[in-house]
Amino acid sequence: MSAVQTIPFPATTPVVESSVSQKENAPLNAPLKQTTILGALDKGIAKGRKRTITLVDGDEVDLTASIPVTPEVLDAMRLRIIQLEDELATPPAKRAKTASSAVAVASTSTGAPTASSSKADEKKRKMQVKKIFDRLKKECKSDSVKFQGSVKTIKFDEVLEQAEFDALFGGKGHLVQPTPQNKPKSTVTIIEFNTAAHLQNFFGDELKPLKGNLWSKGGVPTRGFGFFGGGGGGGFSKSIKHGTCDVSIRSAEINYSKNNLKCTLKFDVGQVGGGGYGGYDSDY
Repeated sequence: MSAVQTIPFPATTPVVESSVSQKENAPLNAPLKQTTILGALDKGIAKGRKRTITLVDGDEVDLTASIPVTPEVLDAMRLRIIQLEDELATPPAKRAKTASSAVAVASTSTGAPTASSSKADEKKRKMQVKKIFDRLKKECKSDSVKFQGSVKTIKFDEVLEQAEFDALFGGKGHLVQPTPQNKPKSTVTIIEFNTAAHLQNFFGDELKPLKGNLWSKGGVPTRGFGFFGGGGGGGFSKSIKHGTCDVSIRSAEINYSKNNLKCTLKFDVGQVGGGGYGGYDSDY
């Protein structure tokens, strides 16, 4: 029997991981280098991308430079974040369907509108007008609005697409800007409603009587008595709710920004017939 032949195996060498493997096995919580962010930003600038955010008044802030921390800048960023979140919350299929519908509407906008489309647009506008008036009616009856003989200003915001704003306010009220004489290139539209005819033309059948809460005027000095009948310090009276009263819209102002789609509605509302309680006009 022949001896078993032994076959020598070559010595194995240690396996060295490549740099690619090291990158892949890097911890997930490794901090992102600032140079990466700045590099991406510089690349965007080199391609000519617009890196700005538009404020309510139409001014633009350059995001590639030092950003001032002001209420206007924070408000613009807040609205932009909400807008992007709403877009991301929409399913991709629905976004595609909405985009295709918008293209179809745009392609047929040059032709004469059909009777059905005009009727649908008018119905949509009436619903939006009703929504605005219902919001105003609710604000008039809130405890934060105290009718004490003077006019109160009620203000709230809505987010409207450009087409929605044009359909809602186009040809209504008095256009302040942009006009050929006043800031013709402004992206902010201001419309005033200073007459009863303006308000009636906008609200139509939705313009109905409004109710508010009548309050006494606080801040009136009161006398106090100390111990054992001696004189003492006094204080100031607080306003007290005395029931409801009839109120009406005196005027309105609409401020709309095309860039961030923010529409601010401001209404001046006062008691019908005026009147009120004596004392100082302050809300407590």
